[in-house]
Amino acid sequence: MKYTLSTHTDAHGQPLRMFKANFENNVSKAIDQLSGICAGILADGVVSEQEAAFFADWVRKFSPLEPVWPFTDILARVNRIFADGQCDQDERQELKCVMEALCGYGIDTEAQETYSSTLPLNTPMPDLIFVDRIFNITGRFAFGTRKKVMEAIEAKGGKPSDSPPNRESHYLVIGVFASRDWFNTNYGRKIERGVELRDSGTGLAIISEEHWKHFLV
Repeated sequence: MKYTLSTHTDAHGQPLRMFKANFENNVSKAIDQLSGICAGILADGVVSEQEAAFFADWVRKFSPLEPVWPFTDILARVNRIFADGQCDQDERQELKCVMEALCGYGIDTEAQETYSSTLPLNTPMPDLIFVDRIFNITGRFAFGTRKKVMEAIEAKGGKPSDSPPNRESHYLVIGVFASRDWFNTNYGRKIERGVELRDSGTGLAIISEEHWKHFLV
């Protein structure tokens, strides 16, 4: 497969934002395009040298036009991998994991369901305290319905919320399953807000359903 990369410029030769209209629309459309690129690259389950270089070039050219998560995280990863100008087999495997994390699925994923993006999760994820802590939840949970998830949090003394996280929130728990258009849904908006809060120093932790379940025992 041959990849062609072009940079949109204005009349003065300066880069344009990828898409006009409002900010959220810009980011959503940019995510759509990057997800499509990732899906095409992952179709055969292998990331070649040419595909890795194309992905890196796209991220480097367009991420600065949308300087928000997840572009900021992806750009940082790409810059580290290509710091020496090379991308060996292990690094291509790392890029493959990044692409799968972004898309929320891998080559062996069942068609009817995809896994949630792992890109925004805290690393390492923290030990959890339930009593009097606010847990915002998002996505679809293997544990059960959102009602059951909220009941489990309450049973441990926590305060569950189905609303977007705010500055009072302590944890954002991401359900293991999500639709392929996760970024364009309320699910994606909650994650985006969670990343903004965490990066601003509120103390919010973004955790996976698996990690959350570990502390229910």
